[in-house]
Order: sequence, then structure tokens, then C-alpha cells
Amino acid sequence: MRKLLTSLLLTLLAAATAAMAAVPESVTRAVRRVDEAATLDVACTINGRAASMTLSGNCFYIDFGGACIYFDGKTQWSYAAADKEVTVFEPTPEELAETNPLQILHSLASDYQGTGVKGKANTVRLTPLNPRSRVAEVTVTFDPATGWPSSMTLITDSGRADFANLRFTPSKTKKPAGAFKFQPPAGTTVNDLR
Repeated sequence: MRKLLTSLLLTLLAAATAAMAAVPESVTRAVRRVDEAATLDVACTINGRAASMTLSGNCFYIDFGGACIYFDGKTQWSYAAADKEVTVFEPTPEELAETNPLQILHSLASDYQGTGVKGKANTVRLTPLNPRSRVAEVTVTFDPATGWPSSMTLITDSGRADFANLRFTPSKTKKPAGAFKFQPPAGTTVNDLR
């Protein structure tokens, strides 16, 4: 479930790029904002639970409330507070493609096609060009006033996730890579797979 939620949240940012031809100018503005932001904070609910994400350069941090993922550009930490366990590894390009928002942002335009959803203003349905993709469909609704995505539904071979109440806060200040390194709390089991 954690992998599905990670994939969903990160795909949201990329959806705007793939959908540009099928939505209003506000979407183009959102894509430019994502590209221009040195740091981007995103708050939302995923399947009714609060979540947040921070992106800066090729680094990111995702907090699912009780579980979090850190990536410092090389190493990834996946921490489950309930289990007091963290898994540390250096993701392969394929693994990183499932969680790295920048890689997804730059690849979705060539990997997906977007079409407007009839009867739903500012809503786009994205489908993969590759029939073997793990993502079956992404539906994104954009706020016409701001151009940012306001909600999203992602359907993958692992299940479905609904994002709502999306709020984006861009910043011109890039966070240092050290902000994306996880320091395990005392008593945490560390599974180092590097």
C-alpha cells in the first residue's frame, strides 16, 4: 500500500505535464510553477488520510503519517513508525521511476496520453502508451483559478488511491541534500540493503 501511495502522490505532479493539451492555460501555469520551484511542498489527503511531500532538486521526502520515505539523490530510506523499522537501499532506475517525482515529471509527457473528461470541466484522464504499465489510469482535476491540481485518482495494478484537498506551496530556496537524509530514532531496526 505504501508503494501505491508513493506512486500516486508523485504521479500527481507529472500529470500536469502530460495533460497540457487537454486542459486550460492554468495547467500550463502549474507545470511552469513545478519546473521553476526550487522546493515544492504539497499537502493533501490520500484515501482520507493526511499526507505531505517536499521536493527539492532530485531529493524528496514524503510523510504518510506513521510512515515516511526519504531520498537524498542516491539513498532511499522507507520508515514505518509502528514497526520501528527502516529499510535503506540505493534504488535502481526502475525503482526510482516509481518514486522519484522529477523522473516521473519529465517522462509522463512521452509515456502517457491525456484526454478531457466529458462533463467534468478542467478534468483530464491519462492512460499509458505502454500496455504493460503498472499504472492503468490517472484522472486529474485542476483548479481553474490557480491552475494547480486539486484532486487526483490513480489506478494501478496494486489498487486505487484518491488524492483530495491538494495544496501546493512553491519556494525559490533549494533545500540542502542533508534535509533528505533519514536519522533513525533510537531502537529502530535498520535493514540496510546497500
